[in-house]
Order: sequence, then structure tokens, then C-alpha cells
Amino acid sequence: MHIRFGTQTFSNVLIPVLWGKRAIIGHPTGELSVVDLSEPVARPEIVGDKPWVNIEFSEQEDGFVIFKGDSQVFFYSPPRKVLRDMSGTLPECEISSEQIRIGGSIIRNSSVSGSPVGIGISENGFFIGGQMPAGLAALTF
Repeated sequence: MHIRFGTQTFSNVLIPVLWGKRAIIGHPTGELSVVDLSEPVARPEIVGDKPWVNIEFSEQEDGFVIFKGDSQVFFYSPPRKVLRDMSGTLPECEISSEQIRIGGSIIRNSSVSGSPVGIGISENGFFIGGQMPAGLAALTF
């Protein structure tokens, strides 16, 4: 897959941004999609900046909160391209045309090639270019 998130280029990368157990995928027109990889089968939650079919959500602020069962899982703002973990475990992630912000860290003008994961974000920090963590569903196209 070859994708650009603003000034970031991901070439021959399966998942450009892995936020916890969710793949963040960009579209050529600027929208984002979020796919939950925590179950045995990958499940789209947001496709093209909108909640996917049969996904429970509530509208809030300038976006929506995605639910899993009775739990609020994450907030996503399409205009700001901000993802916020509702449990507070993962750092907030913002994907703009100039940079990717992970908590207080900023990545600009970067290129990742040939790794399964471009940028991986966890509760312990983040990495650039790495392997898929064990136990996640395969992301296929």
C-alpha cells in the first residue's frame, strides 16, 4: 500500500498508523477509516470519516463517540482528524496535512517503507516502522 498523510509517506506498508489495536487508513480525498483489529476478524468502525454500518455511536462536539457494547471506546473528529481514547490509555492522535501528532510528540516530513506498520502507537509510546503486534486480526483488502 502506498499512502500519504500530508507530508508523511507510507510505501509498501500494510497499516500506515496502528493506534492501539486499530488500523488508521487514509483515503486519497483526505478522509480516514478506522478498523478494529482486536477481534479474530477485522471490523470497520469508521469508513470515509463516517461511522460504519451497525456501529453504535453518539454524536458529540464536532464528531462522534464509538461504542463497543455499553462502553465508550473512542472519539473521532472528522474535521480535525483527532482520535481520542475514551479510557485515557492511548495518547490522542491527530493526523493533519502537515504532521501526525501523538500526544505531545509531532512527526513531520517522514517516510516509512517496507514495514508492516508505519507508525505504531500504544499506551507505552510509539514506534516508526515495525512488525504487527501478535494477536491482531489480519487487515486484508
